[in-house]
Amino acid sequence: MNNKKGYSIPEMLVVIGILGVVTFIVLLSTANAFKDNDQELYNEKEKLIVHQSELYAKTLSNLEQEGYMIVTLSDVIKAGYFVADDDEGNVIDPRNSKANLNGMKIKLLYNDGNIKASIIKEE
Repeated sequence: MNNKKGYSIPEMLVVIGILGVVTFIVLLSTANAFKDNDQELYNEKEKLIVHQSELYAKTLSNLEQEGYMIVTLSDVIKAGYFVADDDEGNVIDPRNSKANLNGMKIKLLYNDGNIKASIIKEE
């Protein structure tokens, strides 16, 4: 009588192969999901920057006389209207963790008592 205990080597290799393929597919799909999320995080950060810049613009006394001003995100941070991501005062770009957004230019427009902020896109 032949008593067989355990699995043969080919059976084990098939199971390991199937687990490898499933793992590869799962990792590939989650990597793509996080890639799309980076742009969404950037868009949300831009909206917050615009909102905080409008609050900052209300404190500028010469904006009404000038009609418009161009400020940087660093100016908004120094005024205390936006919190930096690190201790050095940098706002990290979610799309590229080695880049910062401190040099981002923001146009502040005063028109009939209304203040509108918009980010100037660099091309």
